[in-house]
Amino acid sequence: MNTSLKISKTIFAAILLIATGSCDNRENQKNNSNMETSNSEHIILINPFEVPEGKLEESIQYWEACRDFLKKEPGYISTELHQTIKDDTKFELINVAVWESPKAFMDASKKMAKELGVPPPEGLKANPSLYTVIRK
Repeated sequence: MNTSLKISKTIFAAILLIATGSCDNRENQKNNSNMETSNSEHIILINPFEVPEGKLEESIQYWEACRDFLKKEPGYISTELHQTIKDDTKFELINVAVWESPKAFMDASKKMAKELGVPPPEGLKANPSLYTVIRK
């Protein structure tokens, strides 16, 4: 695998895997699809993962390495990894993260892709997207 493909795969996996879930201390937020929202508006990363058979522990360890890296970055607020309780579910793991802004998340993810040095497990598929809270 060439270096550019490794970096792209790592960035993609990181975006999908890294996220947080504690929303209790956030103020009311408005829906804004623009990636350049102000730093006062938190964004939520929700990243469901398709975990290949036999790769659960390796996927969790990869997520932990990403979490440990990202939690030291500016704009990080929190992250939680959730595991399904139902057998044969498409998304066995779901990462939910809170960041101060889309820019903070993207900057941290790019930095992690360059510096983490840990590849994602073979076959791990992430489906990340950024969200804002529109109702409580």
